[in-house]
Amino acid sequence: MACNLTEGLTLGCKDSQGGIEYLYMADLPSGAIPIVDADDIITGYQDAAGDPVALTFFKFEVPKQTSGLTTTINADNAAGTVFYDQAVTFVFNKITADIRNQILLIAQNPRIFVVVKDGNGLFHGVGATRGAEISAGTMQTGVSYADRNGGELTITGLEPDPPYIVDAAFVGE
Repeated sequence: MACNLTEGLTLGCKDSQGGIEYLYMADLPSGAIPIVDADDIITGYQDAAGDPVALTFFKFEVPKQTSGLTTTINADNAAGTVFYDQAVTFVFNKITADIRNQILLIAQNPRIFVVVKDGNGLFHGVGATRGAEISAGTMQTGVSYADRNGGELTITGLEPDPPYIVDAAFVGE
């Protein structure tokens, strides 16, 4: 049986950091297939013929301690199904014409590949096989002087697997 357990988990050291430092986004072409190494780390993409597919990544910086990635496991034991709801929530400050235009493009795009750099330096891929898309968001000017002028977006991928780890070199790091 392919789903037999292969090892356990240990507590490990208390040296982990939460949050995300920044994220990358790229258009995910239809038919693009992730290339993974022996450790299931994404190192690139290819098409059905095995030819490389190039992705162009754009970096999105976020204010410290405002943004994160949550993966929810959805299982139906009666149906024998499981899928993973991957949601990146990220904050941006200061609404400008350029930011407004990028938010519009993100909202219209049905297949985005998002790569999040977490607080431990690992890169996590959201929407690696089916693509991710915006599922919620707000933009506001704020009311008082101390309020955020900016917004928050949630980009969601419904995937057959948890987020893959992505090789840093693939996104240009």
